[in-house]
Amino acid sequence: DLKTGPTSLCLKLISNLSMERKGPPRSIKLPETIEVFRNLNNAKRFAIDIGGSLTKIAYYSVLSYRRAHYSVDGYPAADDHIYELSESARLHFVKFETKYIERCLDFVKANLVGSRESMIGKIIKATGGGAYKYAAVLQDKLGLKVEKEDEMGCLIKGCNFLLKNITDEAFTYHRHGNPEYEFQTADPNIFPYMLVNIGSGVSILKVESEDSYERIGGTATGGGTFWGLGTLLTKAKGFDELLELAEVGDHRNTDMLVGDIYGGNYKAHGLDSDLIASAFGKICYSTRQGQQINYSDADIARSLLFTISNDIGQIASLYAMIHNLKKVYFGGYFLRNHPLSMHTISFSINYWSKGKVQSLFLRHEGYLGAIGAFLKGAEQCGEHYSWQENYVGSSALEPQPVIWFDNFNKDKVAITQLELDRESQRL
Repeated sequence: DLKTGPTSLCLKLISNLSMERKGPPRSIKLPETIEVFRNLNNAKRFAIDIGGSLTKIAYYSVLSYRRAHYSVDGYPAADDHIYELSESARLHFVKFETKYIERCLDFVKANLVGSRESMIGKIIKATGGGAYKYAAVLQDKLGLKVEKEDEMGCLIKGCNFLLKNITDEAFTYHRHGNPEYEFQTADPNIFPYMLVNIGSGVSILKVESEDSYERIGGTATGGGTFWGLGTLLTKAKGFDELLELAEVGDHRNTDMLVGDIYGGNYKAHGLDSDLIASAFGKICYSTRQGQQINYSDADIARSLLFTISNDIGQIASLYAMIHNLKKVYFGGYFLRNHPLSMHTISFSINYWSKGKVQSLFLRHEGYLGAIGAFLKGAEQCGEHYSWQENYVGSSALEPQPVIWFDNFNKDKVAITQLELDRESQRL
């Protein structure tokens, strides 16, 4: 009896085989594109995390599939009864910009098997700041009763779940290293740790157990700051475009370095010449001196990214050392698994802690709140299962968003996804 696992890609594809055909299965063919809002017509339960910039919808669906039974020697049994018809469950997480929330809810409403009337009285768990702002919209469009969950509690619950259940979820990043990514195995012994959630602003949480955690600090200088100032200072039209600019820019055209001040290293205090002494300092200095300097939008974006990331890293490092925490996980969706951002934060944490604090990143950093909200609803229904990632239906480590065409509004929406398959055994 073969069960699906996190690395058994071929076995997971058994669920895609034709249910009507008997005998040996046909060859497996991977889809050319990942379908958005997969299996929505079989959705049974919903949760949603509505942030200022991004929204994540979670829903649970039931799948029918055939499970193959093999003899002890590994060869198929001789009779015709080698397949068992089974049902399993899958969690779907779909992420998109909050400005498209009403369009996506219209799509969900139009594609549900049950009518809006049949959904009345059922519950959708909602978290994030938008859980309050859009509560009436959710109830009006889907007919679901909105139950709001605490944002921090959902973040912690989602993070604990990923660290304990999903293999290779957490990793350290070493730019130009070999290997560049060092993945961590899933481990039930994850406490204590610190979670730095970088959204529009930044929240810093100390986590000591499943039920013991507190917000110990934060900063208003976060992803919203980068996006807002980047929009004012460059011609970039979106967050991802700013990141792309930053990747090719040269911050030395805008930032004042230690070497610009001292002509080299400041050896008395161990400051290398290439350390940033003043973010954007070269611009104001040159202006005062009446000098003309050349810099591009890409240079500005890179300098801005370094400014935000270095400050977050320094603040996180200080809180970790104050509370004697050795592991710092970064969540939210500011990083987006972007190499330059992760490198800057890793460098900052290592520099300020003198190597005593480890910075770790999450492959599914943007889904923590949605996962936590969904789990709270599942637990109320007495469901406690183990889950594994379905790699075929999920976006990659460095996601290239699926472009979903909204036929009604004739518009394109960039969407990324995560799918988790339920294991057969209850916890």
